[in-house]
Amino acid sequence: MATQREGRNRRALTRLVVASVALAALLTGAVGTAAAADSSTTTHATSGTSSTAGEGHAVLHLIHGRLPGRGADPHAAGVANNYAISSNWSGQIATGGTYDSVGGSWNVPAVSAESSSSSASATWIGIDGTSSQTLIQTGTAQQSSGVDQAWWETLPNAETPINKYVAPGDAITASIIAQASSNLWTITISDTTQNWTFVHTLSYVTPKASAEWIEEAPTIGVQTSINDYGSVTFTGMTVTGPGTASSAYTPVYLGGSDPNTGAFNGITSWPDTYTGNGSSTVQYGSPTPVVTSVTPATGTTSGGSVVTISGQYIFAAAYVYFGVKLADAFYLNANGSLTVSSPSGTGVVDILLTSVDTRSSAVPADRFTYSSSAPRSTHGYWLVGSDGGIFSFGSAGFYGSTGNLVLQRPVVGITPTADRKGYWLVATDGGVFAFGDAGFYGSIPGLGIAPAGSGAAKELNAPIVGMVPSTDDRGYFMVAADGGVFAFGDAAFEGSCPGIGGCAGSAVSVMPDATGHGYWLVTDTGYVYTFGDAPDDGAPVDDNGGQALPSGAVTSAVRTPDGLGYWVLIVDGFVLPFGDANIYGATNGDALGSVTQQNPATAIFATGDKLGYWIASANGSVYDYGDAPADGSMAGVQLNGPIVAATGW
Repeated sequence: MATQREGRNRRALTRLVVASVALAALLTGAVGTAAAADSSTTTHATSGTSSTAGEGHAVLHLIHGRLPGRGADPHAAGVANNYAISSNWSGQIATGGTYDSVGGSWNVPAVSAESSSSSASATWIGIDGTSSQTLIQTGTAQQSSGVDQAWWETLPNAETPINKYVAPGDAITASIIAQASSNLWTITISDTTQNWTFVHTLSYVTPKASAEWIEEAPTIGVQTSINDYGSVTFTGMTVTGPGTASSAYTPVYLGGSDPNTGAFNGITSWPDTYTGNGSSTVQYGSPTPVVTSVTPATGTTSGGSVVTISGQYIFAAAYVYFGVKLADAFYLNANGSLTVSSPSGTGVVDILLTSVDTRSSAVPADRFTYSSSAPRSTHGYWLVGSDGGIFSFGSAGFYGSTGNLVLQRPVVGITPTADRKGYWLVATDGGVFAFGDAGFYGSIPGLGIAPAGSGAAKELNAPIVGMVPSTDDRGYFMVAADGGVFAFGDAAFEGSCPGIGGCAGSAVSVMPDATGHGYWLVTDTGYVYTFGDAPDDGAPVDDNGGQALPSGAVTSAVRTPDGLGYWVLIVDGFVLPFGDANIYGATNGDALGSVTQQNPATAIFATGDKLGYWIASANGSVYDYGDAPADGSMAGVQLNGPIVAATGW
């Protein structure tokens, strides 16, 4: 796993949220059903006395965000445990009904004087922001500088500060209520300590799919950490509307990732379990993991044993130790357990999980025994050059190559059989070469189709860029640069880019999903297209082109072994994870610095346990991350052609 009041100026606060698998059914698509239309129909009414910002109490300008569709957070949790992990939300989310109103009360938290000047927090109630791009909310904000304020907002519009005095400890009561048979909403927030009430009625369109009670880490220029707010207890938690009486309540834990490596940094704010009594506490810090079992409890002294850890608050782990040795890689499973690759060691050790500020206690159930007689996992990989030369490493066998043949067109891909006792090579003209136990099921030249650009009457529109096998190895399909897909044997054709009017950019990779009845097609511009039943797990570039690639073009992609996610590789070695893919490192941050324009990153390929991956570059260098072993490379060897593809386990 990669390692790691007065007189104040007005500051801008924004929200950036990563969704969790726990809300996958709710969050699918994450596209608003209606655009926000916020037009005030009445002015606010106030009562009581208050101080205003003009009296020396600075106003924070907040821009709140929603909880969008499935994101890249590798520590997103599963539905079985009914919890979610977000990059900046913590609290409770109610779903399962149509939410006409939400209400709640809280005391404004007092921020610790030791909190960083760049940290902040916001306490609020709201409706939507999970399955839509709309969100109506009101609450209070607290910054370490001592600025406290009340506010309301409707996305995508900017936040509106409420010009009333707010202090730590003040008793706040708020509600958001939809008026019957219209798009009118009434926002009410009261500070009973300061004796003021704010009421605002507006027109707003939103699907009413969820209600929230949230303590949030905002953004001040850049993403901040949440400040030490102690704890906040929401009381009088109410919702109304059809089906809301049987709402499901999902606790949301705030967990951050390193902005450079994507490595999980742990939980920093967490809620209790809602029991239906109208009260829920959110507190700063992290719950303590409790280990109840490890399976298997024995592994090889050389390390690399795949171990599953179960218990309570397992998802809070930022680091996993086998005794005093830190494990390189781990990931969370949908059922809440954790899978880790053991480091090397001897004797009997306790597996200890460390969160941000706590560590699991050593108990008999967490003990792991190193044994020299324990079975060792096998691993290996193949590199392939443009001339079809095959270079095998580790346990990967050599079954033949085209290095001694004169090819019509260069080789662009390699795909192993399921038992790893053979492989296929594919060339840009769609020629297929089967080696070992790989079966031959046809090729593009065999159909009488000439290479792209040949000038023949019947030719490919674009060169072939890759291939993948069917689930039973009795077929395969190829993808061309224009996104055209060609199926052979029992491979199921599920669609192509030309069939949907074209794709943005040139295709560089195709990956089958978990079922074998769908696939993802990735383009060099960072778009990911889904066909068949392949889920939309995200892409480097969103559907509107609003998110740019971090650096350069996409050169490769590989799915996770379970087919529930994928990694996307950028030409400079940057790695982006999607679905259940974790991030273990990237060559763009490698101290060797040997991935350059002259030696681009050309392939990413995964270990069989989902706990690591390799990156290969054109000159045959291989970089290993997570538990991927360094089995060798072709760096420093004169090659007949650059390394264009690789695969392994």
